[in-house]
Amino acid sequence: MRVEPSRLLSFLFFPTDGPRRAAAIATILVLGSLRVWGCGKKGDPQPPLPRGPRAVSDLAVEQEAGEAVLIFSYPDRLLNGQPLTDLESIDVYRVADPPPALLAPRPAAGGGPAPKTDEAPVAGARRAAAASRAAEEAFLHEAARVVSLPVAEISKHTRGASVVYRDGLGPLLKDGKLPSTLAYSVVSRRRNGEKSPLSNFALLAPAVPPAAPVILAVTSEEGRICLEWLPPGGDMLGRPEELGGFFVYRRALPEEEYDRPLNEKPVRGTAYVDTGAPYGKLVYTLRATLPDKPKVEGAPAEEAALDYRDVFPPPAPVRLDALSEAGLVRLVWDPVPAPDLAGYVVFRAEGAGEPVRLTPESVKDSFLTDSTAKPGIRYRYTVRAVDTAGNMSPPSPEAIAEPL
Repeated sequence: MRVEPSRLLSFLFFPTDGPRRAAAIATILVLGSLRVWGCGKKGDPQPPLPRGPRAVSDLAVEQEAGEAVLIFSYPDRLLNGQPLTDLESIDVYRVADPPPALLAPRPAAGGGPAPKTDEAPVAGARRAAAASRAAEEAFLHEAARVVSLPVAEISKHTRGASVVYRDGLGPLLKDGKLPSTLAYSVVSRRRNGEKSPLSNFALLAPAVPPAAPVILAVTSEEGRICLEWLPPGGDMLGRPEELGGFFVYRRALPEEEYDRPLNEKPVRGTAYVDTGAPYGKLVYTLRATLPDKPKVEGAPAEEAALDYRDVFPPPAPVRLDALSEAGLVRLVWDPVPAPDLAGYVVFRAEGAGEPVRLTPESVKDSFLTDSTAKPGIRYRYTVRAVDTAGNMSPPSPEAIAEPL
């Protein structure tokens, strides 16, 4: 039985007999249900949106001394783009000499919000996700977990928006050699146990650092400290190794840590002059480097300590003039170009007597008027420079005058 739409509408909105109107309403309901249940395409239901942390994608690694330094952005997003607010830990994994197949590009498994479409997930996407999971499981099966950093510990390794972790390579030297390649990856974990996919792989070709040099002497001179040393005989495994140079380090007591090296580029020889050392108790060490890897520094030399004190007097004034006037003597001398100059001290002797200090306090200027000189007495004058540590220079040339 076919019912025209216009007739159905007339049945609904215009008076008519009860049985016919009831039949029209039933027909509309049946057609509507067929319309609803007959649309769309058959297929698997859309999977729920992923809720795990988003994978780290900028993991990088380089060797500094005997450590592999890893740096990556702090995980702060879920796979669906929402903020990650319940990070529990970050796991760092390492594989030594991984086979190439283990580091092959993983198939994209998705992870972002599903696009709005009527299409059901295709079988290829499901296969890619399964392949990606299998590749991650293969890596984790071969990997050693270097560390699991809880949130409280992560804060100690945070530098701005990045996480920096140092993996000591010393234990890998126990077998007498380093692996040719180390592959690193990190995984983030939420408090509910959900984990991120593996990060990108960061590869490092580690090198055996040089052994420790030997400091021979640390001697002090005015405005400089000179260091001399013997180079190491090889690397940390005792094998002969070419060196790229040396970095020199200095710390002042009571500091416990060294800052950056004193020299920006490695020193090629076996001596170094520190011209910027402050006075006080100082400690020195140095490390050898590799020719093509200046950041791979070797073991530190045994420290050498020095109590660097200012015991160096300034130079003497090179000229002193004594001008006789009525009842006084005017003294003028050449200034001393010492950076730590505190002033001058004037000495006076009568006749053949011994010099006596004329100025109880040092004077800042390079001239002085002796108004205590008496006419008829011959005086001999000298001047000495004094630095801030109290060191006094030798006397200036003698000047003789007698007041008029």
